[in-house]
Amino acid sequence: MHILQHKKEAKHALGTAIIAQLSLQHCQLLTAGNSPCEQQLERLISEQQPLLIYPGNDSQPLSEVVGQTLRPLIFIDSTWRKSKRMLLESPQLQSLPKVSFKPAQPSRYQLRKAPNASARSTLEAIVTVLSALEKDSEKYQPLLATMDWMIQQQIEKMGEETFARNYS
Repeated sequence: MHILQHKKEAKHALGTAIIAQLSLQHCQLLTAGNSPCEQQLERLISEQQPLLIYPGNDSQPLSEVVGQTLRPLIFIDSTWRKSKRMLLESPQLQSLPKVSFKPAQPSRYQLRKAPNASARSTLEAIVTVLSALEKDSEKYQPLLATMDWMIQQQIEKMGEETFARNYS
């Protein structure tokens, strides 16, 4: 599994990709715009034809991928606006088959305003996809518990009033 991270997201203290990178054995974080990472991404795309986990009209439902021969997965880690730009500016990413899913529950990531009700943090997307592919809904729940703890710590530090004003 590979996470293509926008260079500004790499500096964001409350990003969720780092939880995946530190917790999952076969998770590689690539920073967009970094030459060695871009070359690695080019090789990955040309040699292994990964699946891009990204919503859109041209994406196939996750349920159609479950049970197929597993291919490498790419997740984009950024704000929604920047992730769209990353996709539009990369013919390589555009060429990949896309896979999306319909979330069963609301997002747990409360520290950013989502553009729509189905938007998910990178970690939530990773947990959803891996749980479906491995047919094990419990295995990755500790990752979400870690994210919940991080969010709660931030809310406590900023105070309920600030949180309510900016994120509710």
